[in-house]
Amino acid sequence: MTLKEIAKDPLAQVTAGLGGIAAALRPEILLGVADGLFVSAPQLFTSVTVTGLTLPQVFPPDSTTDWVVVVAGIILIGYLGRQILQNIDKEVS
Repeated sequence: MTLKEIAKDPLAQVTAGLGGIAAALRPEILLGVADGLFVSAPQLFTSVTVTGLTLPQVFPPDSTTDWVVVVAGIILIGYLGRQILQNIDKEVS
């Protein structure tokens, strides 16, 4: 197999692309982000649950109760998002 044939191989292109991205982003940053997301698993689960299961049941809001649930859900997701970002920042720093 020649070098030109290897360069045309899709698997070689994907591998080279991922290697280039990993080299550009530095592995310690990628590992820090992965650790931060792992530490934030409960917040991620709660955010996905609220966003995917609770809010669609009352969206678009028709009554005052629906509006309260939507606003509370948005505030909760914002709070959890802030915690997730703090965890990632703590792990990367």
